[in-house]
Parts: sequence; C-alpha cells; structure tokens
Amino acid sequence: MTHQPHTSAANTELLPLLEFSSVINSSLDLRFILGTLLLTVMGKLLISKGVVLLKKGKKTFYIENGKGVPKEILRTEFEFPLISKKKISFPDKKYKALQAISSLGINCLYPILSQDTVIGYLGIAEHPQRPVTKEQQKFIDTLINVSAAAIDKGVAFDETKNSNRALDGKIQQLKTLFDLGKEFNGILEQEQLLKMFSLTLMGQVGTNRYAICFKEGKSIYSRIPVDYLEADKHAICELATAPLFTQKIPDKKKYLKLKNHLTKEKIAALIPLELQNEVHGVLCLGERLRKDPYTQGDLEFVYSLANLAFVSLENTRLFQEAVEKRKLESELLIAREIQQGLLPQTLPDVKGFEISGVNISSKQVGGDYYDVIPASDGKFIIVIGDVSGKGTPASLLMANVQATVHALVPVNLSLSEATGRINDLIHRNTSADKFITFFWGALDPLTKIFHYVNAGHNPPFVLRPNGNIERLENGGLILGILKTSIPYEEGNVKLNSGDCVILFTDGVSEAMDVSGHDYTEERLEQFVKGLRHESARVILEKIKNEIQQYALGAPQSDDITLVVFKAL
Repeated sequence: MTHQPHTSAANTELLPLLEFSSVINSSLDLRFILGTLLLTVMGKLLISKGVVLLKKGKKTFYIENGKGVPKEILRTEFEFPLISKKKISFPDKKYKALQAISSLGINCLYPILSQDTVIGYLGIAEHPQRPVTKEQQKFIDTLINVSAAAIDKGVAFDETKNSNRALDGKIQQLKTLFDLGKEFNGILEQEQLLKMFSLTLMGQVGTNRYAICFKEGKSIYSRIPVDYLEADKHAICELATAPLFTQKIPDKKKYLKLKNHLTKEKIAALIPLELQNEVHGVLCLGERLRKDPYTQGDLEFVYSLANLAFVSLENTRLFQEAVEKRKLESELLIAREIQQGLLPQTLPDVKGFEISGVNISSKQVGGDYYDVIPASDGKFIIVIGDVSGKGTPASLLMANVQATVHALVPVNLSLSEATGRINDLIHRNTSADKFITFFWGALDPLTKIFHYVNAGHNPPFVLRPNGNIERLENGGLILGILKTSIPYEEGNVKLNSGDCVILFTDGVSEAMDVSGHDYTEERLEQFVKGLRHESARVILEKIKNEIQQYALGAPQSDDITLVVFKAL
C-alpha cells in the first residue's frame, strides 16, 4: 500500500506522454509537431513564451516556430559558437553571441537530439519565481526525446516537399522557356520581339525596367536612362561573365563609379548575353516592382530567358541586315519559290465540272494560295487563302496552312471542325499581327452540292445562267485572330447545269489603276454577269485580262489569285 501513490503518479505522467507520443508521431506536418511540443511544454510549466530552433548549417540554427514572440523573429538565423548537448541557460559567457535570443525573454535552451546529434533546441522563458523542478525537467526531456524522431521526419518531409516544389518550379520554367523559344523563333521584327520580351519579364519576373547593353552597336533601354550605362557598357560587359548581383560587384576603384550608378538606378543584377561562349552584351535587370529581392534561381531563369531572346534578337538583326543588303530581292525570290511550290501544277479532273485556277505574283510577293485536292470519299476540296503581310514570312505561314490542309483532308473531319483546328494552330503558333483570310469547300460531283466554310475571305460568287449572283458568306472569323470559341458555320449550295463559282483574293477586287482607285467587288460582279455563258477557263482568262487592263501602267500591288469551276 505504501507504493500505490508513487504508481498512481507515474501513471498520471505516463498517460499524457503516451497520448503526446501518439499525436506527435501520427503527423508529418513539422509546424503541427513543433506547435504541439511548444504548447505542451508551455502548458506544463505555465509559461507564455517558447521557441524551437532547428539546425540549418554546421553551426547555424534558425527559429522555425514560436509562441508568445513577435512573428518577425521567425526564420531568423543564429550562429552557435558551441553546440551543446546539454541545457543552455542565459546568461552564459560562452553564448554571448546569442543575446538576440535572450532579448526575447528566452532564458533556457534544451537540446533536441536525434541519433545523438543536435538537430535543434527548445527555448523557453522560465519564470524566475517558478524555476523548473527536477520532475518538470525530466518531463520536458522525455517530451523532447519522444518528439525528436517526429521532428526529424517532419524536417525530411518538408525538405522533400520543398525539393518537389522547386522541381515543379524548374519544370514549369523549362516549359515556359520551351514555349517562349518557339514564340521568339517565330518573330522576325525586333520591336515585336522586344515587346514580347518585356511582357515576359513583367509576367514571369515582375519587372518592367531593363537595359540591354551590347559590346558593339546601339543598346536598348526600357524605363532606364541611357547616358551613364552607355558610357560604362564596356566595364559592364567585362564584369558580367556570369549572372551577378549588383551588390556583389567587387569594391575595386575601377568599378566603384559603375556600382554606384547601378545602385542609384535600382539595377539589381547583370545577366550576360552569350553567343558561342562569348559575351556580346549584358542585360541590366531592374528591381522587382514588388521590391522583394531576386534569388539565385531567379537569375538562372532570367539568364536562360534573356539568352533565348538574345539569340532571336541576333537572328532578327541578321535577317534585317540581309534584307537591307540584298534590297529585298533575295527574300522576294525565296518567297516566290515557296508560293509557287504551294500551288498545284495541274488541276484534277472533276466529273461533271470544268475547273481552272491561276495565281499571278506581284513584285511584292504575298501569301496567296489555292488548291484542289481529291478526297478519299470522292469529293474534291477546293481552297483559296490570303495571308496578311508580304514576303517570306507570309509565304512560310501559307506553307504551314497548306501542309495542315493536306494533313486534315484524309481525316474526314467536318469542314467546320477542321477550320477550327486550323484556326487554333495558327493562333497558337503565330504572332498577333499574322492572320489569314481563308475559304474552302467540299464539292460532291455526284450530288453537285458544294459545302463550304468562309473564314473572313472575300465571299465567292455563285453565277447562275440567268445572271443572278449569290455570295458564299457562311463561316466565321479570319484565321489566327482568336482561339475558336464558336464553331465555324458551314454553308452549302446546289450547283445545277451552267452554274459557276468564282473564288478570288483581294488582289483582284483591290487592284489599283494609275490614280490609285480600287477595281472593287461591285465592278467585278457586274463584269462576270456578262460571262455567264462562257466556260470556266474563258471566264478566268477574261477576269484576269480585265484586271490587268484596269491596272495598266500601275505597279501590281498584290497577288492576283482566281479559281473558277462550273457545272457542265
């Protein structure tokens, strides 16, 4: 009977410990584990302040959790002159460096050991009038021992989460760089490329201030004064052999003025722009608008981004120089060859119909295109289109459209769905100033029904034997302007004997005379009414001659493309 009170007291202490152990070890949430440990100890000792420090480096610890202390103190780091496996009490001459901890009111640090290694400290504000008893200290030591393994697992779990988060961030950055690489490579104008680069810096990094200083040639500035950087650009290029924070520029006499200038203008870092391992320029990166500092990872991302843009910038510069040196002749020749390669050399025979097509290139080669493609179901796909702009870019874009059309024809999609796919492809892979007016249809020789979709193109004429004219307008938006949200509308027309369909690009209706007046669709409509009894070939030839006669003496400003088919 004399031992019963002692057993009862032991049970009183044991049950909370078992419950504590069960709770602590059932979680991998480090914040919860440390919070539970702190609250349990503070509740046991009836104190109002406590912190947990975790090991970060060899002798570095930081405050991971705290109760009753200012939130700003969290994540603060401390250098421990000695790492003790025993309780540390303040003041202690050996730990004068930790006065910042004692200034919080923390006067005792209990070591947290895992596998006989200190992984942290539990700090408490022991009440001077209620010192910790031996029984209480034993209880605290037991709580810490019980918690150590859970803390170790929680730290490992947090590190894994952080590593996964960092990995996800890197994967996202790589995806962003891959997508931007495609976008940059598709841009052939410096101004547009810089606009995209500026928007990317703003969206991905959070700054709209930068300068691109080239070793040779004119530098580029965005919201940063020109004068002082231009004078120091050779020193900048000499310094930035790798991404460099401004504050880490050596305090040498020859860099002192430059460092002061960069700091004054709030330039946070210098990013080298390289080609073949040689620095050709430097991106001077302004501070973030939200003022938080860049990390080393941020600089690595900006380095990749800036060099992607720089390669594209160099490509645009070389392209522009080549165009200037050759006075556009080389580009026009290439574009003409591309365009002519897109056009059918011969048109297929369509039973019950006569069909003719022609393209007359202007000196300023554009992106006109027409085609007649036999489909596997016996129908014939008839296409006409016109890319905005001139020269090689327009022809390359039309080449992509031609390849896409030929790829989609065997798939047997509806014209509406296939048009939507072409539009999304162009919208996704071209810049905002590139678009295509496009018309195509499927001609069924058996039923003589022509199903079509008009994507912002000049509506073709359906010329009836009685002289009536209908326009084929059903469809939707020009290709490439917006992503397809509303399906393209499909139209159809029945073609009886003698009915004729005339497809044309704006090079026909907008052909100009010597006074600069357009030919107009209205004039074309009146002219073709007189041709209703002619064959498709004759109609095409007479329209072509009419346009050329109208524009006689004036330079041809745009391609002339015509397709005419007539039901026999």
